[in-house]
Amino acid sequence: MRISASTVILSLMAAASVTAAPTPVHIEKRGIVLDKLKETFAKALTSLQCGTCVTALVAAKNVAYLNRNWVLDGAESICTKFKIMDKDVCNGLVRSQGPVLVEAAMRASLLSGDGKMICFQILGACPAPAISSGTLSFPKPKPANITVKAASGNRVDVLHISDWHADDQYTVGSDAACNKPLCCRKYADSPLVPGRAAASWGDYNCDAPVKLGQDMLKFVPKVANPSFSILTGDIPPHNVWAETREMVIAEEKAAYSVIASGLTNMYPAVGNHEAAPANLLPTPKTGGDYKWLYEHLADSWAQWLPADAVNSVKDYGAYTASPAPGFRIISLNTNFCYTMNFHLYGALQDYDPFGELKWFISQLQASEDAGERVWVIGHVSPSQTDCIQNWSALYYQVVQRYSPHVIAEQFFGHSHYDEFAISYAPGAKNAQNAILTSWIAPSVTPYTDLNPGFRLYKVDTGNWNVYDSDTYIADLSKAATWDATGATPDWHLEYSAREAYGAHVPIAPDQPLSPGWWHNVTNAFESNNTAFQKYWTYRGKSANRMAECTPNTTCPKEMICDMRAGKSTDTCSQPSFGLQKREDGTEYDEGPLAADVSGIRAVFGVAKKPWNRKLCGLPSI
Repeated sequence: MRISASTVILSLMAAASVTAAPTPVHIEKRGIVLDKLKETFAKALTSLQCGTCVTALVAAKNVAYLNRNWVLDGAESICTKFKIMDKDVCNGLVRSQGPVLVEAAMRASLLSGDGKMICFQILGACPAPAISSGTLSFPKPKPANITVKAASGNRVDVLHISDWHADDQYTVGSDAACNKPLCCRKYADSPLVPGRAAASWGDYNCDAPVKLGQDMLKFVPKVANPSFSILTGDIPPHNVWAETREMVIAEEKAAYSVIASGLTNMYPAVGNHEAAPANLLPTPKTGGDYKWLYEHLADSWAQWLPADAVNSVKDYGAYTASPAPGFRIISLNTNFCYTMNFHLYGALQDYDPFGELKWFISQLQASEDAGERVWVIGHVSPSQTDCIQNWSALYYQVVQRYSPHVIAEQFFGHSHYDEFAISYAPGAKNAQNAILTSWIAPSVTPYTDLNPGFRLYKVDTGNWNVYDSDTYIADLSKAATWDATGATPDWHLEYSAREAYGAHVPIAPDQPLSPGWWHNVTNAFESNNTAFQKYWTYRGKSANRMAECTPNTTCPKEMICDMRAGKSTDTCSQPSFGLQKREDGTEYDEGPLAADVSGIRAVFGVAKKPWNRKLCGLPSI
């Protein structure tokens, strides 16, 4: 009879339990337990199979009942043994992220489905479980004959910036090719002579120096006078293994001061990096201190928002505000669907933390009754693989109920790429059934391997639809030249969506860039590789540092599938963070935010170098 590692751990728990000071016997038993725990971790991460992943969670939970620190000790040991990253990063991530994941595992019903859900959502090791969040009820049925407000003919500019990630510790001349997930900083083990010296304007391996963001804000008035701006989350840098609450608050205050110096009428949303530790936003059912975060954000955002919106932010980060008569912005805290928010796994049946979706419905119903048009803004798009599927499925029901007559557009960030996704009415995914577009903005930070960028929308003030999307970038490959010549970044128009894709799918001047038009653009991508490769270049902000996505692989098919996925259940990518393979056997490459991915790898001990930053495949943190 074969005895599993979990069985050994369980049998040793009673023998190892002590309430007094550790004895030699206790220390010996601890070593045996840790050896078996690390064995289960290694097996799970080597095979990436559903059964071994759930077994590892169960083993960790069992050990945690005896001593939670032992689980963290095991994770640290695996991280070091597999040489995933250097020790201080490993230890920092395990000790900041690990306790919440351990607590979640202890709360979860691992053998009743929760284990498979966790293994699917975090590592893609299990098949996607069936959606269990049910069907929402609405205050009123959707009107039988919906009408969308007519265009006024008056167009305004709206600025969309996302993923600011300015690094106030960015050090010119420091190592831009370091052994940490985030470079261009002075570390205790930094070499005296850097492998590649960080330019003053930034590097593809690093977050943005403060002056890069300042320069961008100085450029915006040269090309537009935005009526208002939206900021879809993520202010602090990516040194997630070392962040503290005090650091995050100081970083955000400084960043909001810089942003406010260049922009008025700003409407922000909560990103996953606004939390400290990063990603970890508690809910009432999982416990934890969350009031500090929302009170801090309310104080910072009070310079832009009306008093009632500021008071709403203090609850859980969501609010609504009206920039113009007949028009409303609803800012959601979509971190309550974020797969790396480990708090969520301790209460997976809590499909609507804080009752945010219920509140969302009430706001949309009020807008429908008042004849208002609505924009929804948030950080993590419900279309992305790292939005928990049960939450995304509920959100999609709301979208189908209130689109296209109430919700005019949606705006998100998080992926760092220049992307979009389409939501559909029930039935076939075609142009006639397309009802809503998700605009996923490019990041200001160049981290990783992306040019810094921002968007300007041409918006009609009657229907509040987007008539053009202009993306601006700076070519960071010239950073060393700018330093040598005393020049500043060459911010310039990368492309107009109407012109670039209208060349393949003609559109009349008086028509918005509608969801149906975007669906036809995806049809063009399927039939015309030249059109798709244009998208692929723009997706990486013309840095040309992404892996190829060619017709002889499944990559284009998956990308187009994801464009047609307004909810995470419809995506063709798996939430594997580069740990799975495509059907053709090639590996998914890294997502853009390697520090977050490194975080989960450090907790689980994944033996893959976390800063391999070829950009193809999965949207990730």
